[in-house]
Amino acid sequence: MSFFKKIMGTFENTPERQAVIDAKERTKQEDIQQREKYVGTSLYRGMKYTFYKPAIDYFENTVQLANEIVLSSLPAEYDFGNLEKKGLLIATNMRVVFVTKIGNLQLYTPFNYKYMEGVLLASDGIAQKELTILTPALRATFDDILNDDRLNKFIDVVQKQMQDSKDNPRMTNDKKKLSTSADPYSDLEKIANLRDKGILTEEEFLEEKKKILG
Repeated sequence: MSFFKKIMGTFENTPERQAVIDAKERTKQEDIQQREKYVGTSLYRGMKYTFYKPAIDYFENTVQLANEIVLSSLPAEYDFGNLEKKGLLIATNMRVVFVTKIGNLQLYTPFNYKYMEGVLLASDGIAQKELTILTPALRATFDDILNDDRLNKFIDVVQKQMQDSKDNPRMTNDKKKLSTSADPYSDLEKIANLRDKGILTEEEFLEEKKKILG
């Protein structure tokens, strides 16, 4: 075998090498789909994908419920207390969820459509908007949101889901069905589940927890 053929032989497309190539291509396509679903593929938005990837993985692996489908999503900053956390505002078929994961910090805040009273938009500098979600117990404000078609779609999705949740008689009355059994651990698990679904706010969860523990 000539020296040239020996050199070329080192680059033969073996089954193992092809498997690596195929795996890389699948990962690339999955990243493209995930980027489009959560942050968008425009140059400006696409550059932020790497920053939000931990929050996306946290949502999909920990926060997302069974049969929960992402309908729209956009990057936002949540101002609560003295903290400002960048993350993703995600509208699903069940609720709106804000998720963030930066380093060791990870948290999420759910908002059930049935208990949302409205969504407000205000100017937040040049080409940006501030979005406020109104509930009976909470006024949650998110800013640093790019004012573009993705925001318009998000608002349309949220408003439709809010209306559907109020028109739909199948919505359960879970808040009125908290267990009165003698097992406080079971009751705590139930109210934690209701909070995670957005049916109970954090304040309502703490109040129910206080009642259960006496």
